[in-house]
Amino acid sequence: MKKALLVLVLQFATVGAFAQAAAAFASLQSGKVDVAKQQIDKAIANEKQAGKANTWVYRGDIYAKIAEEDIAKSQVPNYQPVDTNAVQVAYDAYKKAMELDPKKSEEVQKKVAALQPLAVNAGGKAYNEKKISSAAHYFDLARMLNPKDTVAALYSGVAHQQNGNYAKARESFEALIDLGTNDPSIYNVVHSIYRQEKNPDKALEVLKKGIAKFPNNRDLKQNEFNLYIETGKSEEAKNNLLEAVKSDPNNVEYLKNIGILYDQTGDKAKAQEFYEKALAVDGNNYDANFNLGVLHYNRGAEMSKKVRDMDLKTYQKDGKKLEAEMKSHFNKALPHFEKNFNQRKDDLQVLEPLKQIYTLLDRKADADKVSKVIEMVK
Repeated sequence: MKKALLVLVLQFATVGAFAQAAAAFASLQSGKVDVAKQQIDKAIANEKQAGKANTWVYRGDIYAKIAEEDIAKSQVPNYQPVDTNAVQVAYDAYKKAMELDPKKSEEVQKKVAALQPLAVNAGGKAYNEKKISSAAHYFDLARMLNPKDTVAALYSGVAHQQNGNYAKARESFEALIDLGTNDPSIYNVVHSIYRQEKNPDKALEVLKKGIAKFPNNRDLKQNEFNLYIETGKSEEAKNNLLEAVKSDPNNVEYLKNIGILYDQTGDKAKAQEFYEKALAVDGNNYDANFNLGVLHYNRGAEMSKKVRDMDLKTYQKDGKKLEAEMKSHFNKALPHFEKNFNQRKDDLQVLEPLKQIYTLLDRKADADKVSKVIEMVK
């Protein structure tokens, strides 16, 4: 009699274990999510229950609901989430169900897809709470669940970037580019990461792709110019800018940079032409004023050296003429350095030649004034 009773008890225990998953699902349907969670957690602890696909489907449904409610109530004062990792638990449960019963894959995959907005929201919540690693994880999950979601790709990139994982950030931002982003700054960010990775060819490739889509974006063109210069491709930089300025003739940055390229290759006449074109558009452009000032200053300095190196006979013949030309160039350089000085009082690259010009032009009071500024800056 005792033996029969023992067998009966075991049979009831087994039935109870198998009924736990169904009970959890019933609790979910009646709105008792917390009870459903406890029941499904107990069910998967049972070896036989854990071997059934339906147990994991129920677990996915229950944790998806938990995630949904936790997100909906996250702004309620003093609300304590039921499970901060609910989206991931739901995803893992659905994945396990499909592994156990591939025939359910089509049905379960629809449930998996429904997790995508929950993953985005979970990522946003974690991001707002400064849990950047967790945010990146959920945005990555959201990307995987819907590779066409531009929001998930963007915030995945942002989170990884803030977390210092630049390779993952680049991957997300490149996915965003492939999805057709209308934000040109994404191209600049990806190019910057490639430069950090010492891959200028890929950086240039990304910039070119961005410029093709946003031909009038100045930041993209400026970065392309800088990259060409850094990699010693001055001729390519110049040709690109000359082409670009045809469609945007009043672009000060293009004009100034073309001047710089001509300056660097020794064509001072063309450099002067483009610096002057830049200043015709924006007379206060700091770099164009400085570069044109330097160009005239150097010409004056060359003539000053020639005068100093002359013997008396040569000086009597040509000295006065050269001195006049020297002063002419210094006078041409002066207004450009003065504009720079009025914009910034602490630039020694401007202050030193400005002092020299005042001195050579016999403007002692002005030279003394600039000398005092130099002393203060130093």
